[in-house]
Order: sequence, then structure tokens, then C-alpha cells
Amino acid sequence: MSDEPYIPEASFSSLVLTLSSSAWVSLGKITDPVSGEIKKDLRSAKFSIDTLIMLREKTAGQLDDDEKKLLNVLVNDLQANYAESVFEQEKTGQETAFAGNGGKEDASNGDTEANVSPEGDAGAAEQTGKDKTDKEKQKNQKNSKQET
Repeated sequence: MSDEPYIPEASFSSLVLTLSSSAWVSLGKITDPVSGEIKKDLRSAKFSIDTLIMLREKTAGQLDDDEKKLLNVLVNDLQANYAESVFEQEKTGQETAFAGNGGKEDASNGDTEANVSPEGDAGAAEQTGKDKTDKEKQKNQKNSKQET
């Protein structure tokens, strides 16, 4: 018997599970296996979720039923938990540590939002602060035209 740690067989499922584990750690839902701490890093969580969505799109029609089901369940669970985390932070006005940008970023910033559409379309639910501002400008222009 060897003292080396177990390494699973390389497979699509092990790749998907590795990415999802990374997302769960970044969401602060499970302990970081390296540091032993609970940390939240929504940018890292978003990256992992977006990577899983990209894999789902790129492998469409090529997965067996078990792989497809695993990927869909993981993406849906992660998206729901991500949305909940963003909502909680916006509600409390809490700041979250992110890599880059001096270690802190306001949780209400549009950059903290992930692709969390129920359909799993990458980018479908993402809306940056610029998009929100553009929509507000269009609404104001429309209202001012109606007043004249």
C-alpha cells in the first residue's frame, strides 16, 4: 500500500466535480481544503460557474446521460447559491475581498454578478453597471418625450 494520496481517474465527471468544488469553496459554503478556512470570493465563484456553463455549451450533444445530468444539477445548484450570496451582500451592503483592486470591492458593484439565468445561457442574466445606466437613460429619454 502506498502513502501517496488517492488521485481519481481523469474523466469529464472528475473535471466537473473539481470545478464545482472550487466554486463551493469560493461561495464560502465549504472549507478551503488548503487553508482550512471559510472564505468568500464571488469573482472566483463566478469564474468557476461560467467555466462549467461554457463546458456544458461546448460539449452539448457529446455527453452521456449521467454526465449531462451531473453537469446540469451542479450548474443549477451553484447558480442558485451564487445569486443568494450576491443578494445577501447587496442587502447588507457588505464588502467582499476580491483579488486585484486592492483586495476590496463593493458588493453592489455590477462586476459581482454571475451568469445565473435559469436556462444556463452564458451571459444571459449578467448585467453590468453600464447596462443598468443605459437602460435608465433610455427610460428617462422616453419619459421626457412623453411629457412634451
